Amino acid sequence: MRGGICFLALVMPTLAAAYPDDPYRSPMWDYNLDRYLGDGAEVVLDERIDLKVPPFAEDSAQVPLTVDLSAFDRPVQTVITWVDLNPIPHLFTVEPNTRVSVVSLNFRVQQATTVRAAVQDAAGVWHVSSAHVDAAGGGCTAPSVASANPDWEATFGQIRGGAFSPVDRSRLKVSVRHPMDSGMVGNIPAFHIERLELRAGRGEANLLTMTLSESAAENPVFVFELPDAPPVYDVWMRDNNGNQFERIVDNGGAR
Repeated sequence: MRGGICFLALVMPTLAAAYPDDPYRSPMWDYNLDRYLGDGAEVVLDERIDLKVPPFAEDSAQVPLTVDLSAFDRPVQTVITWVDLNPIPHLFTVEPNTRVSVVSLNFRVQQATTVRAAVQDAAGVWHVSSAHVDAAGGGCTAPSVASANPDWEATFGQIRGGAFSPVDRSRLKVSVRHPMDSGMVGNIPAFHIERLELRAGRGEANLLTMTLSESAAENPVFVFELPDAPPVYDVWMRDNNGNQFERIVDNGGAR
């Protein structure tokens, strides 16, 4: 028994040190790493993952988040973002089939919190970056503006946006009219876009797949930057009620 106790004393600190220390000391650090990356995942802090959020959320229901991978020089398998103290922390997961240098999406925030972006490389290692956003809060439990507008169905599902080509990349920005109800407001069930696919033209190769959760903002705005871009994008989305939306976007400046 005494030998067993000594063995545990030697092993337990090793298990506790599996993850690097959280620079923001969030109580959800270890839990969310286990939850979204897998128990025992290899995690490193990486400043090459440039996670951008405003220092203060002027509108808790519309907070911009950008993951800039321009300085990350390894192949990317998966990108996962989450908001530590949101009722539903997960924001989006992206699985690219081509190089992606920027992913951006607006989200809701319930209270001041740390935000995370985790990028998995080809070796399975997760590279994590963090940022803090202060907020008055309540964004996740506030009713959507669309729910107060009797004519919201007239523009429901409309996708607007375009693509242009700054130096060495193509930038696609699209928005979709959707209430993105979180399910946290009384008598209003969850109703949100749950999947986006970005394709190289209609019926062509899938460039990336994005899955979204209830923390995404109403009328979400998506931004993607791709170093290698097709002449035409096909943006396809589906919500949790089975509604599908699609838009072809010409990338006239693509090379």
